[in-house]
Amino acid sequence: MAAVLETIKVPAATAAAIDTLVAAGHAASREAVIADLVAREIDDAAKRKALDDAIDKGLASGSSGQTLDEIVAEARRRHGRT
Repeated sequence: MAAVLETIKVPAATAAAIDTLVAAGHAASREAVIADLVAREIDDAAKRKALDDAIDKGLASGSSGQTLDEIVAEARRRHGRT
């Protein structure tokens, strides 16, 4: 992937935290810290979207008509726990 040179301004405390991560060996450079954080944010956003989609699907499927106690009792029967 081609590198793009960008300059960003961050608060002094953030810069210090980035330098601490590099000094502790968590990343090879400041750039690596930022790249890792951006990659994590992208991954987290995808996971949040998948969770939101699953919740929407569940809500759209409607009610089972069972009470919570009935659902728990059925799950316990299925898994051999009475």
